[in-house]
Amino acid sequence: MIYNSMDKFDKLLKIIETLRSPEGCPWDREQTHKSLKPYAIEEAHEVAEAVDTEDPELIADELGDLLLQVILHSQIGREEGTFTIEDVIDNLSAKMIRRHPHVFSATQVSGTGEVLKNWEAIKKGEKAKKDHKSVLDGIPLSLPGLYRAGKIQKKAARAGFDWPDIQGPIEKIREEIEEFSHELDGGNREEMIGEFGDILFSLVNLSRKLDFDAEDSLRMATAKFDRRFREVEASVSAAGRDLHDCTLEELDRYWDEAKLREKGS
Repeated sequence: MIYNSMDKFDKLLKIIETLRSPEGCPWDREQTHKSLKPYAIEEAHEVAEAVDTEDPELIADELGDLLLQVILHSQIGREEGTFTIEDVIDNLSAKMIRRHPHVFSATQVSGTGEVLKNWEAIKKGEKAKKDHKSVLDGIPLSLPGLYRAGKIQKKAARAGFDWPDIQGPIEKIREEIEEFSHELDGGNREEMIGEFGDILFSLVNLSRKLDFDAEDSLRMATAKFDRRFREVEASVSAAGRDLHDCTLEELDRYWDEAKLREKGS
C-alpha cells in the first residue's frame, strides 16, 4: 500500500512550527507540555463523543484536534531537544510490531483472547525495563473514574485475579449495597462515600464480565435522560406552564409520555 499523505503531514508540521516561532502566535509560543495536558484529555473526550454521534465528518474533525495535541507536544520536544515527531512515530511503529508477533513474526494465536494475553505479557516485559513493579502500573490517574476502574479490573483479571462467572460481581454488588445501607443508617458520611464508591466499582466489574464498557453505558444513560428531560421541558412550555409550578406527579406524567414517544419512534 502506498500512502500519499506525507506532503499534507509535512505541511501540517510546518504550520505548527510557524505558530511556535517568534513570528507566530503568542498563545502557541507560550504553551508547554504541562499547560497542554488538559487539552489532550478534553480532545480525547470529544473524539469519544463524536464517535457516539456516528457522524464521519465530526469524527474526522475531532481526530484532527487530537492530532494537533500530538504535534504540538512533538514540536515542543523538538525545540527542547528531547524528542521529535519522528521519535513518536518510530516508537509507535516499533511498539505495534513488537506487540503483534502473530502478524509480524511466526507466533500463532487461536483468537482475540490469546492476542490480549500475549499483549499483556509483552507489555509486562516492557514495563520491567522501566522498573514498573505492578501489572497495574502505567494506568493514568487522570482517566475518568469508571474507565480507569475498568482498566484496572481488566489488568487484574488477565493476571488471574477474577471471578469465574458473572455471579461473583452480582453477589458483590448486593454485598456492597447492604454495606452502604448500613452506613447510611449510621449517618457516617465518610464511610458512606467509600461504600458508594465500592458499589460503582462493583458495577464496573459486572459490565466488564458482560463485555461492555461502563463509561459508555453511563454516557448513553445520561444522553437518554438529557433527551427525555428536554422533552418534558418542551411539554411543560407547550402547556403554558413553568417547571417549578408543576408537581412531581405532573412531571412524572410528562416523563412517561416522553418515554412512550421515544419508544414509538
